[in-house]
Amino acid sequence: MGPWLVPLVLALFTFGTADFVVAGILRELAGSLGTSESAAGQLVTVYSIVYAVSAPLAAVATSRVPRRKLACYAMLLFIAGNVVAATAPSYEVLLASRVVTAMAAAAVTPMCFGAAGTLPPEGQRGKALGLLSGGIMLAQLVGVPLGTWFGGMWGWQAAFWMCVGLGVAVLVTMLALLPALELPPAMGLQERLAPVTQGPVLRGLSAMMLLSAGSMMMMTYIAPISDAASSVGTTGIAALFVAAGLAGLVATQVGGTASDRLGPLRTVATGAAVLVASMAGLTASVLWGAAPLWVLMACVMVMAFGIGMLNPPLAVWLLSRAGSSGNEVMALNASVMYLGTSLGGVLGGTLLAVSGPGALPVLAVVETVLVVLLIVTAERRTAGTAPAAGAAGEPVGTPSKAH
Repeated sequence: MGPWLVPLVLALFTFGTADFVVAGILRELAGSLGTSESAAGQLVTVYSIVYAVSAPLAAVATSRVPRRKLACYAMLLFIAGNVVAATAPSYEVLLASRVVTAMAAAAVTPMCFGAAGTLPPEGQRGKALGLLSGGIMLAQLVGVPLGTWFGGMWGWQAAFWMCVGLGVAVLVTMLALLPALELPPAMGLQERLAPVTQGPVLRGLSAMMLLSAGSMMMMTYIAPISDAASSVGTTGIAALFVAAGLAGLVATQVGGTASDRLGPLRTVATGAAVLVASMAGLTASVLWGAAPLWVLMACVMVMAFGIGMLNPPLAVWLLSRAGSSGNEVMALNASVMYLGTSLGGVLGGTLLAVSGPGALPVLAVVETVLVVLLIVTAERRTAGTAPAAGAAGEPVGTPSKAH
């Protein structure tokens, strides 16, 4: 792999922590700024929306800016945005700072995935992408709880100062360890976006959005599902989240390695089978209504493992179809993940109100089947067709000899 992967994983850990840390300090933040918890919660929503919109726009607008320089400047902006957040005198200023930090993160994330998908040798790209996905999982497992603890001990501002410190660490490691990356070949906007408009890439992006929607739906509403299955209390729910986080963290590494050895398509099929099995277990537990906690925990861990196993091979598959537009496709991939997250919350809430918690795993199975069908049909459409020049993405992430 090489030390260049360290700043990339740390960057995604930092961005994930900065996104969701507000959830842990919601009460303190709302009380200090004189606003409602509902309004304070919109700081997460705004970050996610700005991120989703900015990522593809930034990828196109900065296509001729050297990757390493772009990443370092964006990290300076991210650090400045969190300094403003930590010293914000009002809700409005804090909201504006969230817009700035989201735009900075959106400019860096596609470069991280593009580099991880091109710098390693052919047989190690899935593993590298799995490590990046692990950085995102680790943010939810370690970063957010740590920020919550800081906020509880020293005030909500401490959580943002922690994000400042993480941003500085990312910047220092980028300057020390990240090689200069060659720019993709000079192309017009229409040519650069051509792969994005092709059927296979669109199907792959749709599959990623469905996966994000299904996974977020299940994790958001795991409490009512667990209550219906086993009458789990608050402590049990917390244990389920920790178990799911650990299983997902392991799964991203397994999914990345399996993608290199078995190929993305077989790994997607395997992860989907694991996910469907867990949904069957959760549905049976809800119908039972008195499942032991260990049964419920096993189902949730298998579910998180299936979700985590699917992300790296889908990213590998998308990059293999992106040609020299790897940064643009990875930017759109980040966008559809955030859009899928929002869609999952809406769909899950609606279905929960209409049909009850037992219907959520059923919908998750339908979404998983659609993910597999989208990838399989896209694979068949491109079978026998030689990949476009630069399909492996070498021009996007090859170390620059000129530097």
